[in-house]
Amino acid sequence: MDRSLPKHRAREYETIFILNPESATEAVDRVAGRCQDVISKLEGKLLRAENWGKRRLAYTVRKHPKGIFIYLRYLGYEGMVHELERNLRMLDPVIKHLTVKIADDVNPETRQVREEDISFVASFVEEEREQQAPTYAEDAFGGDDRRDRGRRPPREEVEPQGDDDEETSSDEDDLE
Repeated sequence: MDRSLPKHRAREYETIFILNPESATEAVDRVAGRCQDVISKLEGKLLRAENWGKRRLAYTVRKHPKGIFIYLRYLGYEGMVHELERNLRMLDPVIKHLTVKIADDVNPETRQVREEDISFVASFVEEEREQQAPTYAEDAFGGDDRRDRGRRPPREEVEPQGDDDEETSSDEDDLE
């Protein structure tokens, strides 16, 4: 159901892929080079490339709690996403990837690319939030998980009602 577009019209996509956190800079450069090659060979146009650096993952992926995030925004034609994702699957440092179509029927001539928009060098260092954030165990067993809601009011003491005593005595009568 993928209709082909004329060469003067393209689709806009964004792809985010996650690399193994132990990957060397050379591995990041190799993956970035492969992505640029695929986009240029299929007559696409790379609009933006960012290295978001090493970040904590929401869940463990291939036994890695962290990963190096790379963001790509590009214009492409029929089959480009399939070929790019095929190449990402073949590269060992890539542990996860996702592509989303942003716009359909885009004129590539109107989209200008600045040189500073394409950089595969990490723009910032990993934040030290991990040390400040409490663990689940601290939240569940002794940490203050109420955060900005303040302390709870004390519980009201409730006295047991006398109905419980009567039920136990009737149970004892039934046993005799």
